[in-house]
Amino acid sequence: MRWVRAIILAFSTYSRIPMPQTKWDDDALKLVIAFLPLVGVVAGGAVWGWQVLCRALEFSAVLFASVAVALPIFITGGIHMDGFCDTSDALASYQEKGRSLEIMKDPHVGAFALIRLGIYLLVNFALLYELFARGYDTGIGFLYVLSRCFAAESAMTMPNARKDGMLAEFTEHADRPKVGVPLALLAAFATAGWIVVTFPHGLAGPLLCLPVTLWYRGMTRKRFGGVTGDTTGYFLQMIELTLLAGLLIGGVVLKWL
Repeated sequence: MRWVRAIILAFSTYSRIPMPQTKWDDDALKLVIAFLPLVGVVAGGAVWGWQVLCRALEFSAVLFASVAVALPIFITGGIHMDGFCDTSDALASYQEKGRSLEIMKDPHVGAFALIRLGIYLLVNFALLYELFARGYDTGIGFLYVLSRCFAAESAMTMPNARKDGMLAEFTEHADRPKVGVPLALLAAFATAGWIVVTFPHGLAGPLLCLPVTLWYRGMTRKRFGGVTGDTTGYFLQMIELTLLAGLLIGGVVLKWL
């Protein structure tokens, strides 16, 4: 039953999908991070369904991209985008570690967060528009699972910048062998699905994620002394953008060859 409770807690924490009330106990908390990618299955399924509907009804790329940008944010309640904004403010401050962590915890939204959020949404829209218009959008639903696999893996393998907070609670005492199994299975499912459906141009996406991941790991250690829930959300959003860019770049390059 603790696996079921962990899944319920994962959806209750990382989405706005209504879930039954369940006990917030230590046994379940040790497994929650493993099921973060399941939220991506729902988000990816929603985007895929919208994509199919747009193709069937011959909707424009503008309409597809507009709704596709909003759907994951609506499903998650914006929790990861909130982390993106908080981390953007902290990075733009160029303060020492302690002060940067304080800025991330500040509930107020700074100017740099709003600027970077606007740029992010604009680029996200543009990439989705181009992918749909060019017909390279097949398989984009898998990226919402892959991004959460990247985020969960980084959270599990990097030190926490804080000893308190939700991410620390999920990872510090996580049952790592039991977390690793479902996380690996979900990552294998998402990776295999992505490669099969987007091959060969889709290979550019995961390849681009490798330098982004290395940059993120180095940046968080240097700027914050480790990861937090906010930086994990920031990383998740950056991976989603990278995978979209990789799909487009791969498709364009393949067409040239």
